Amino acid sequence: MKVIPMRCLACNKELSDFEATRKSTETGEYIDLCNTCFSTIKNVVLPEEREDLREVIDDNEGEY
Repeated sequence: MKVIPMRCLACNKELSDFEATRKSTETGEYIDLCNTCFSTIKNVVLPEEREDLREVIDDNEGEY
């Protein structure tokens, strides 16, 4: 069985596990944006994030 990676809805970059599990606390829906693209809306959307999945690469992208 081939696993198809999740991709950012804005730029089509492959999402890390941390990025792929980010949800909106308001709607409960997955946000499906990479850290760089999410940084453009982070002041508008309050995310629920899985900190246990955050990696160093997630901290270095998009000034997030």
